[in-house]
Amino acid sequence: MKATCRAVLVAAAFVFLLPLSARSEIKAGSFEVNPFVGYNFFENDQNLKDRPIFGLRLGYNFTKHFGIEGVGEFIKTRVDDRNIMWTEEGQYTSPIDDVELSTYHLDLVYHFIPDGKFNPFIVAGIGGAHYSPGRSNRGDMAAFNVGIGAKYWVTDNIALRVDLKDYMVTEITQDTYHNIGVTAGVVFAFGGGESVQAYRRPAEAAAVVVVASDTTAPTVIFTSPESGATGVAIDRNINATFSEPMDRATLNTATFTVKYGTTPVTGKVTFADKTATFTPTSKIDNGALYTATITTGAKDRAGNGLASNYVWSFTAGMAADTTAPTVIFTSPMNGDTAAPINQKVQVAFSEVMDPATLNAATFTVKQGTTPVAGKVTALSSNASFTPASDFEKGKVYTGTITTGAKDLAGNALAKNYVFSFTALTAPKVIPTVLIALEDQHFFFDSSEVTENGKTVLNYNIKLLKENPKMEILIAGYTSASGTAEYNQKLSERRAAAVREYFIKGGIARDRLTQIGYGAKHPAEYEAVPSDIYSEAAKANMRVIFEIIVR
Repeated sequence: MKATCRAVLVAAAFVFLLPLSARSEIKAGSFEVNPFVGYNFFENDQNLKDRPIFGLRLGYNFTKHFGIEGVGEFIKTRVDDRNIMWTEEGQYTSPIDDVELSTYHLDLVYHFIPDGKFNPFIVAGIGGAHYSPGRSNRGDMAAFNVGIGAKYWVTDNIALRVDLKDYMVTEITQDTYHNIGVTAGVVFAFGGGESVQAYRRPAEAAAVVVVASDTTAPTVIFTSPESGATGVAIDRNINATFSEPMDRATLNTATFTVKYGTTPVTGKVTFADKTATFTPTSKIDNGALYTATITTGAKDRAGNGLASNYVWSFTAGMAADTTAPTVIFTSPMNGDTAAPINQKVQVAFSEVMDPATLNAATFTVKQGTTPVAGKVTALSSNASFTPASDFEKGKVYTGTITTGAKDLAGNALAKNYVFSFTALTAPKVIPTVLIALEDQHFFFDSSEVTENGKTVLNYNIKLLKENPKMEILIAGYTSASGTAEYNQKLSERRAAAVREYFIKGGIARDRLTQIGYGAKHPAEYEAVPSDIYSEAAKANMRVIFEIIVR
């Protein structure tokens, strides 16, 4: 009968565990405490009654997949058949009545699907078993165990856990006894990196079934000041933006350093979204060359470190920045009456901002007096508010950037910036789209448009005239070659030249907004910035059009 029960339990466990998968909640570097209870089925030859199990596990996850745990268990049982007059080796009988069994072992755990709220696993380990009264002249007996189980996370730090294990108690001189244990308990997790689940709207999250394991090393995609910059303000912070969200616990003064020669600059490191900020304790020296370094100790949320140290230098030499930043553009624009119900709210500033000061407290969206739930992200001189769900059709929304938003020198907005818009239905899809200008549509190193470029612009003018409610943002970009100052000015000149061409073609000025980004937001990473003929460089030399209102 017991053998049949064991077989049924094993089969049920496999049917239950194998088909399921979900999103990740196992965190590398986390500790787990797991009190549990269950029931133990003794092998018949031991002549012991099946009884409840009580125990505790203390675990540590080296990675999302692999962990180790120490386990202690206690079972109080009795002799099953006291009428047996003779015993086999290891078997209990009269006059013994009560028997206590304590086991202790160290187990290795492998999570099949760490990227899920539901985490099936296998476990195996070795330890000892102490019977009282004892059945071995050598004291505690060796014990091995193998099993399967699963965790289901009900919150970020609390999970339900079930296990099915075979405890094998043995001595070299006697038979091996199998004790089948079924347990259930609660897991309390502490520490570890942040969850790798990316922010998604509910509709997007529902479409995701399995998230692939991340093995890609993060990279630094933008710094401020940029490498080689001169005339840097003496009272500004130093920023580094990464290619993906990072584990904030790995970004500190040991992994993000700033030095004057070999002398470390004292300061503190903060982190927001994808950007780390080094704030010097005091002003840096005018005219001095400084070197900043992000080491390989900086890791993403999956535990991947930078492939190599990222190093860049800049020279201080500008008076302290005391100019307050301003908001130069919003999307939707102030007063819009047909904003798409499913769009992000975006804001562009007059200068690079401190991303740590752009958050849900300083960038808010409200419907009347009711705050809209969402997430704020910031990069360079831009910030975006992504609502958790679509805006309501016909409702008026108010966006606010407070004076808590600051630039890298710590200057705040002079006053709150407030704008409002009315949500309508999602925009109708226009059969044709505006065509972007590539580098070949401009003369080399110039903002003058070539004949081929004028053909593209004439086509876009035709589309704008066919859609009189369409307003656009003209954004100029450059490759990484050249200085940051030169690239910025060239991108601005090209965006301005396109805007003037549209105006001469009969498009009203108030329908056109321009901005130059230089090399700050590349479409593709340029491994060799000096190679201006690479495919990546060509992809980055462009003027694109963002439709604001249709």
